[in-house]
Amino acid sequence: MKRILTGFAALALTSTMAMAQAQPNSASQACYLQVSKLVADSPEGLDGLGDAIRRLDAALRPQVEEIKVLEAQLERIELRQSEALHNEEEAANLIALQADAQRINVQLEEKRNQLKQDYSAQRAVLVAPVQNRVSERARAFAAERGCGELKMARSDDLAALQARSARDMTLAFVAWYRQ
Repeated sequence: MKRILTGFAALALTSTMAMAQAQPNSASQACYLQVSKLVADSPEGLDGLGDAIRRLDAALRPQVEEIKVLEAQLERIELRQSEALHNEEEAANLIALQADAQRINVQLEEKRNQLKQDYSAQRAVLVAPVQNRVSERARAFAAERGCGELKMARSDDLAALQARSARDMTLAFVAWYRQ
């Protein structure tokens, strides 16, 4: 569950703060902030951002758990369907199992769509104000530190950024942000 919401949050943070442009100058360079560290607990991360994401996680946890239960039910039905194909005595249950699988798939789709809608609504209330504040401060930080661009980097992005000799400014930004 936390992995799902952290993924959502990282995507939201990345899209909200994809790139902060600084005033171009001859010394400007590519810099990046590690999203995973920004959302971490103190002393490494920004308390407000991590707190907002934890509140979002708590608000959506019951829906995620409902989806997990339905997914487990669907897996059991699919296993029974597979067994029914190889067992003549169980073959009569195949139609009922297909109906159950279809019903659960419909419920799963509805629950997932509702989770997406609720995520967007809750994110707008709980996380977006903090993200906007962090984004504004990140742009100021980038300008002050001579970063021509400031990327919000997920773990998957780090190797490419390091290969480009981009500077990791995460710890410096967190210290600056807290002043």
